[in-house]
Amino acid sequence: MSDAFGELFTFNEPGITINIPVAGTFVKWTSFSSGLGGPSDLVQVDAANDRLLIGTNGAGVYRAAVTASYTGSVNILVHIGVFLNGVRQTKLEIDRQLGAAADIGASAINGFISLAVGDDLDIRFTTDVNNRNITIGHLDFNLHALVRAL
Repeated sequence: MSDAFGELFTFNEPGITINIPVAGTFVKWTSFSSGLGGPSDLVQVDAANDRLLIGTNGAGVYRAAVTASYTGSVNILVHIGVFLNGVRQTKLEIDRQLGAAADIGASAINGFISLAVGDDLDIRFTTDVNNRNITIGHLDFNLHALVRAL
């Protein structure tokens, strides 16, 4: 039995900036590169669409992990979340306050999620103030199967 895993990552110095036009409305991250993953019938790494997909034999319980380093507009609360089939997963979410100019934040999400064939996961960001920027330097999103349905 093969292990199921998948990874998307962003590494960009000095960073890639996204704008959050409406506070509390999550914006999908759209600048991922492909990391390791597979086999494709278990987890598909779809960097072209900035998502991880569960393949035809990949259903099961997974550990989801996200790590990020970023900066942004002064005095904002940054929220980062995992979305499953377009739905926010509040148990896989974190937030961090950025204070002064040039403040650099780091955050990590780590938890379990039950996934079915065809499930689609992505990462999204929001802030607590309208029309604010977040600049991502490093972002890593990965899944690792703990128990697969056979």
